[in-house]
Amino acid sequence: MDGVEPVLYPLLRKDLIAQGPRYVVQIGDKVIDYNEDFRLFLATRNPSPVIPPDAASVVTEVNFTTTRAGLRGQLLALTIQHEKPELETEKTRLLQQEEDKKIQLAQLEESLLETLATAQGNILENRELIDSLNQTKASSALIQESLVESHRLQVSLDQERDAYLPFAESASKMYFVITDLSKINNMYCFSLASFLRLFQRALQAKKDLNTEDRISALENNLKIMVYEYVCRSLFKADQLMFAMHFVKGMYSELFQENEWEVLIGSIVGEMFKKEEFPSWIDQERHGEVAILKATFPALYQTLCLSDSDLWVSFLQSSQCEQEIPSSITRKISLFQQLLLIQAVRPDRLQSAMTAFASQALGKSFKFFV
Repeated sequence: MDGVEPVLYPLLRKDLIAQGPRYVVQIGDKVIDYNEDFRLFLATRNPSPVIPPDAASVVTEVNFTTTRAGLRGQLLALTIQHEKPELETEKTRLLQQEEDKKIQLAQLEESLLETLATAQGNILENRELIDSLNQTKASSALIQESLVESHRLQVSLDQERDAYLPFAESASKMYFVITDLSKINNMYCFSLASFLRLFQRALQAKKDLNTEDRISALENNLKIMVYEYVCRSLFKADQLMFAMHFVKGMYSELFQENEWEVLIGSIVGEMFKKEEFPSWIDQERHGEVAILKATFPALYQTLCLSDSDLWVSFLQSSQCEQEIPSSITRKISLFQQLLLIQAVRPDRLQSAMTAFASQALGKSFKFFV
């Protein structure tokens, strides 16, 4: 359903009427007995249901859309089913066998209790009852041993299945990276069904003998397919933005604390006291350099910006992102070089971002801005 029907409001508000020892509630033109254990669940396919203010206070909204952990499990099952179907079949068989054994064990326990409850006379002299109890005990022990063995085999199978877990985790992360694009533009909506089709196509890649190489090839193949698929759907002006967002989502190890926030402007400059910066830095850039210095003091010290001779070629170059002194590039990361360009030479920021994304994504990503 797409909303909360007004006829349900008395039930949701628990407008109960006491009639002697019982409680009733009026729904429409009928008065119905109310049970304290009653729970009402309303489900909708609408991802953004509109709940009126008067209903919002009496209902609890729970979002059951795709989660990262749930999608990871689903993608792992699809991968195992394609790569090693025998593992999935064996696991299903073991789970079924384990459930059957548990049912048998419960039935034996129930039978044992019933036998003891209906026994007549002296139990110790009832040979038939004692034999039945011994047989039940032996059967129970065998079932327990079967359950232990089944659990051991499941652990062994899970170890083999978990070899593909990094690939499933990476694919799950990839899906949530592209769904974030809807925050930029409502046109950029990508369904789970379309992503699963790409995932299935990625699994068709040529198989390698080595499991580790196979997983690496699958992950790289899926990244390329997803990146190209999404880029074809974007306006040209947003492709570089997506490239940076894709790098941030898939290669978070390239970014240190607060670095991404400085790039996107989440960390802004406060009213810094007037500082003296090297004369070769344009005065209009002093605010950005001050943010860099305040947020990353160790990085600022490493840059040695006070050494004007070191930065002459960088300042004068029309491609300054390629003219950062080698003595500095050896000490800072690729993204820190990008932050330097943003602070001092923003005229070359777009080219620097393109170069950073190209290096981070690799040469395999041909469909690029």
